[in-house]
Amino acid sequence: MRRLLFFAALLVMALCLLPGLRPQENAAVPEEDASALPDAQTVTVSIDGTPTELPLESYVEGVVSAEIPADFPREALRAQAVAARTYALCKLSRGRPDAHPDADLCDDYRHCAAYRSPAASVFASGEQSAVRAAVQDTEGEILTSEGAPIAAVFHCVSGPRTESAADVWGEDVPYLQSVVSPGGTAFDGYESAVTVSADEFRERAGGAYPDADLSGAPDTWFRASVRSAAGGIKTVRLGGVTVEGTAVRELFGLRSTNFTVTTTADSLTFHTIGYGHGVGLSQYGAKYMAENGADYQEILAHYYPGSELTRLGA
Repeated sequence: MRRLLFFAALLVMALCLLPGLRPQENAAVPEEDASALPDAQTVTVSIDGTPTELPLESYVEGVVSAEIPADFPREALRAQAVAARTYALCKLSRGRPDAHPDADLCDDYRHCAAYRSPAASVFASGEQSAVRAAVQDTEGEILTSEGAPIAAVFHCVSGPRTESAADVWGEDVPYLQSVVSPGGTAFDGYESAVTVSADEFRERAGGAYPDADLSGAPDTWFRASVRSAAGGIKTVRLGGVTVEGTAVRELFGLRSTNFTVTTTADSLTFHTIGYGHGVGLSQYGAKYMAENGADYQEILAHYYPGSELTRLGA
């Protein structure tokens, strides 16, 4: 039992190290009651490497400004604001990480979330006002599971379904399941392609996986892919070596793990669908739902099933 609890705790902590990618772990969110929720009025954020103290709501505004187009429907912006606030509180509740021991959060989307100072926003005044209004409309609202802030990860756009945490990171999380996610094709980069020469592929893949046999033609290198229910590559045989889809994505800079491969005698082309890890809130899915009449509570309930909308200090 102690071992199970240990791995469960690791899972939650890993999830809170990700978002907009950026997470990973299990159904075992620590059992905490609402009184244990962080009640932070301010957060310390590492901005360009400098610890900076900000009001929580100002930080959330900066994340929303950086992470989602400001001209999205108000309900989509509200949903993003709640997700960003929740993710921040999830990380805050776990303590400061080794990556930035002098700050609770950072402005690196690969570790925490992107951040843009509202004062330095590139948005027109009306668009920045829309972001600020979405944050103010949801002030203090977060998503919880068993009384604790959830790892409210989000991404740009999934395929027709979002990915589950289990399929992407190997651990089941009740509120990060695969759900239907329409509207993705509205994103200009919904389908994309990356082409690499055979020589470059051998260099990168051979360096990462020296046991892979890449001596034959490119059309023999990929075999036996295993896909998730949402379409992402979970594992694939690369030169006889089993490789995770997330590793292939990172190695070749792909937009998602939902990819197919075509080859010529001297090149390989990855064809991808979606952008991001595909888990949790799809921003373009939220846009579609808002345009079709859903409010932010309905959007959040759809993408984080079973979570509860909670107000801090209530």
